[in-house]
Amino acid sequence: MNQDSRSRLFRLQDLAPPSPMAKEILAVLADDQADLEEVAAIVETYPELTTRILRCANSAYYGHRGKIQSVAEAIIRVLGLSMAKALALSLALESSLRVQSCPGFREERHWYLSVVTAHLARALTPLHRGTPSPSPGAAYAAGLLHNLGTRALVALYPEEMNRVFTSEEADPHALTQQLLGVDAEQAGTLLARRWGLPEPLCEAIGRCRSPLAVLRDNPLAELVAVAVRLAETSLDHEGLPPFPEPVGTHWGRREEIDQVIAEVIQRAEEFRNMARTLTRHGVDA
Repeated sequence: MNQDSRSRLFRLQDLAPPSPMAKEILAVLADDQADLEEVAAIVETYPELTTRILRCANSAYYGHRGKIQSVAEAIIRVLGLSMAKALALSLALESSLRVQSCPGFREERHWYLSVVTAHLARALTPLHRGTPSPSPGAAYAAGLLHNLGTRALVALYPEEMNRVFTSEEADPHALTQQLLGVDAEQAGTLLARRWGLPEPLCEAIGRCRSPLAVLRDNPLAELVAVAVRLAETSLDHEGLPPFPEPVGTHWGRREEIDQVIAEVIQRAEEFRNMARTLTRHGVDA
């Protein structure tokens, strides 16, 4: 990495540190033991987040009859715990990584891939028999955050990243490297560590596009890398996206894997609606 690339990565230090709200949300995101009461208590500490959760639960999209008046009720009766966590994360990232200066950044697509990756990673966790066995909560969090570096680069370098998103010829990951000398995975790893995320999550973010053959030693990173490939393929693939090769003996039976993937992918419309909700205009609607 040349000096210019190092300087660009170092500029990530200039981004605002996570707010107290963001720190609490990031901590609870990967916690398998975090229950509804704990998440609701964190949300209710922050009026802006409480307002958005309630506004979302009472929106026309969910069509709930009657007025939802508490965060716990919103989670139990309308949103569900996963959606509440994702909605809280979207607000936390919005406050730290603003993307409005990059018109080519498709935030709804960004959130769709994050949500699908998170659900695939969590659903595939029981079928991954590597050691140490990743937890479903960590898999969900790593999937939801795997695009963190892209958002960080958009916030720091909106003009260059706009070229990446509007180019019709170049591979976006290669073009990012060409224009900035760094890629989204490097940026995401650095920022995740600066924000104090657990090291396994940082590694999963940083290695989510590594060749699968080199990830056998890191089950969480392998899970997320597989989920990323499946989510991206599902955007342009009709029917069930193929499980990426190579498939090792540490995975469950192929028919079990295909069934899990099918169950997640058939919820695509639900995930698109989630993505619309998680974008800034969707949350405010």
